[in-house]
Amino acid sequence: MNLVRIITDSDTGSGLYAVRFSDDGPDEFTRLFRLWTEDMEFLYSFFREHEGRLKSGYYKGISIQDAVRATRYEAQELRNVFLNIARKGLVVEDTNLDTLFLPLDSRVYRMQELQKNKARGRVKKRWLRLYAIRFDRHCYVITGGAIKLTQDMSVPHLKEELEKLERTREFLIRHDLLCQSDFAYLEI
Repeated sequence: MNLVRIITDSDTGSGLYAVRFSDDGPDEFTRLFRLWTEDMEFLYSFFREHEGRLKSGYYKGISIQDAVRATRYEAQELRNVFLNIARKGLVVEDTNLDTLFLPLDSRVYRMQELQKNKARGRVKKRWLRLYAIRFDRHCYVITGGAIKLTQDMSVPHLKEELEKLERTREFLIRHDLLCQSDFAYLEI
């Protein structure tokens, strides 16, 4: 496991990083946006597998084709948010990493050390999630992401994301990467 810079300030170490779980694979940020915008086979397969969730409850019978289309659109919109942050800078009032990422547990209202967070798109009925560890203001490490069609995280692909969050948190503790200033001098 190693870290990849996505959008960072080289002076302070603040910004967005992503985990690369294998030496020959992409980082999680890149992998997820490719999966959500380019991999039609994955999207159709995922929504066929979870078709029951699309036909009932909150999503009110959306078709698989519309779900694929909506996912690609939401992913492009979310990627545009990150591109705007990269263009305008990490600390912009209307959109920045701290307004985009929220605590994973909605009952948590104050910052905790190496806090587990989530980011989601800004479109109606959004289901894409990016999961990250928050170090400090404007400093996050993407650990993974998912299409979340359920209220809780008890389904296998979401449990896997919780495990990746915890594995990454343990990795950061083991390597004494506990705050933003630790990232300023990190060679990655």
